[in-house]
Amino acid sequence: MVISRSGSDTYVTRVTNGIDEIYSDTSEDKGGSGKHFRPHELLEAGYASCLNITTRMVLDSMSLSYGAVTVNVKLDRSDPAKSVFKYQIEIEGLLDEEIKRTVLKKVANCPVKRTLSKQLEFMDETNIV
Repeated sequence: MVISRSGSDTYVTRVTNGIDEIYSDTSEDKGGSGKHFRPHELLEAGYASCLNITTRMVLDSMSLSYGAVTVNVKLDRSDPAKSVFKYQIEIEGLLDEEIKRTVLKKVANCPVKRTLSKQLEFMDETNIV
């Protein structure tokens, strides 16, 4: 579970999973400070993190030596009918292109993508007394 709690600064929000915390905000043109993750960037971050972790798990399961893995994710919302997560994965190390293609094919269906690809529902569990 993640908990989001407002702070004293306009629109700055503390987000915690009970172990660690980050801060969210909105851009300056929308009244925020622009100093923290915007909510849509948190969606990008979740997907980028999953792709990164999954890539390293696949590489490890194949006993492949590699350096850093870097993932870039951009959420394209320009079409009002859909949202498109565009991503790039860079694997540092001496891996040939065929091996990288094999790894990327296995990574393409990471757990967050599987979750976001399902039908979504939003359920308000607020208890108003």
